[in-house]
Amino acid sequence: MATEGSEGSGALAGRLYDRIPLAPFWTGALVAAALLGVLLAIAAATGDLAKLSAREEIWWSNRDARVTVLLTLLVAYFPLARRAFERGTRDNLAALRGGIAWGPDGFEAALRALPTASRRARTTARVLGVLAVPLTALLVDLDPGLYFRPGYWGIAQLWEFGFGGALGWMAATLFHAISVEGRRLSALASAIPSIDLLDRSALAPFAHQGLFSSLPGLILLSFLALNLGDRGWLWATGVFGVLALAWTTAAVLLPMRGVHERMQRAKRDELVRVNAAIRGDAAALVGTAIARRAASVGLADPIEYRRLVEEVPEWPLDPGVRARFLLYVALPLGSWLGGALVERLIDAALG
Repeated sequence: MATEGSEGSGALAGRLYDRIPLAPFWTGALVAAALLGVLLAIAAATGDLAKLSAREEIWWSNRDARVTVLLTLLVAYFPLARRAFERGTRDNLAALRGGIAWGPDGFEAALRALPTASRRARTTARVLGVLAVPLTALLVDLDPGLYFRPGYWGIAQLWEFGFGGALGWMAATLFHAISVEGRRLSALASAIPSIDLLDRSALAPFAHQGLFSSLPGLILLSFLALNLGDRGWLWATGVFGVLALAWTTAAVLLPMRGVHERMQRAKRDELVRVNAAIRGDAAALVGTAIARRAASVGLADPIEYRRLVEEVPEWPLDPGVRARFLLYVALPLGSWLGGALVERLIDAALG
């Protein structure tokens, strides 16, 4: 299952990143440093850097300075996020291919039966992603006429709208790919022939897919949280924060929804057989996890096994995945605390 996010402009950025012989983290850091260097050089040439330095304030408290830096970092990050998503999806599919008995038709046949991505939906997502930039500006400035006044457009504004548009395009492309692959993986789960209720380790890739699918949305929530100290960002943070949180929740649940439903069906089928055995139908245990012991079990054994089946979790979330997800969720909270701390330090320094 090739990830849909590999098509379009993202593939060009991916090939550019592949040419840099560094680990992904350092590749992103190098690209971010290069872009910030270009920004500083232009700001110095136009005199904007000197004006900012002359002000009696920390650069972080200046909206244009802060937003241009944050946008630059995100533009450098998102191609890496797309590559990580593609690699993670391939790894999860490989684990599912080898960890589950797919029956006579096989794994490839199950893949071919899955729905394909819609180009129209992807294009719509990209357009909405770009349009989010002027909407954000309006929610921050609350004055449409501001953009038509003489002297408004400078290097910071051009950088914000230009890089904001690029970020909106890349983020929308990635979000659409994550949604598509989540739905496809969910549909793949319904094709699993049988599930071992006593050993759910083969289903872990569904949880892993949901886990790393949440990260781009949480990064955007962190971006919004870092601007909470700026009162002008409250409306934008409220609107896009709710949207980002809703989408992130959907991104987590989509890959696991199908296996959740498949687990429910497997438990119902197992309980039907066990209840029949409790009522005296010895043949009903054939096909259950205790089928090999059917000839020697007493009444207490299927009753205890029924309790065990009822307690089997229906979501493929082990403690390790839960712990990692909590760490991911801490990113926006840490950003908000960091932004609040910076704001307090600025107030103390200028007060």
